Amino acid sequence: MIAVIGILAALLFPGLRSARVATNRAKTRVQFNQWAAAIEGFRGEYGYYPVFHPSNLVNPPGQSTDPATLHLFHDLLTARRRDGAQLPAYANGTNPLFPEAQNRKLIGFATFVPADFSADNLLLDAFGHSEIAVLVDRNLDGLINASDYGGLLPAVDGLTPAGADFPSNGVRAGVVFYASAPDATVDNPGFIFSWK
Repeated sequence: MIAVIGILAALLFPGLRSARVATNRAKTRVQFNQWAAAIEGFRGEYGYYPVFHPSNLVNPPGQSTDPATLHLFHDLLTARRRDGAQLPAYANGTNPLFPEAQNRKLIGFATFVPADFSADNLLLDAFGHSEIAVLVDRNLDGLINASDYGGLLPAVDGLTPAGADFPSNGVRAGVVFYASAPDATVDNPGFIFSWK
């Protein structure tokens, strides 16, 4: 009897894991598409894409985990801090990269729910990854090219998309996101892309 249960478990668990991975991939793509729609809403209002951190990561290196402090990606799209506090109004002399300088009307383009955050207040994909790349079409030519980013795409979890992953002629989009796949390694890199 125990042997039969063991055999059934061995057959069932890999299928459950595959289903869970597929579900989380779909959730991550939906999440990326919602974020992209919020950024497109920003562009529709202001005529340009917001400027995020130079790392092109949703949670840049050294991002404070204190929800009362600046989180450029979140604050730009929600017009609030992660703790819910309204952003201060724009004033002359405000750093031009601060959310209140870019989103001067303090419009909320996105809403984030608690499940979007880690325990230390960083934004996550459905797999729990906090290293998520965000690229926008800065020159508004309808394409996002690696060359627009100095030929070097941002690494996520130590992995950088290669030519086979990121088309040499660019991705026809205004905003793209990517994160590492759940089983990705340096020897076997894999990604979840918003455009695939």
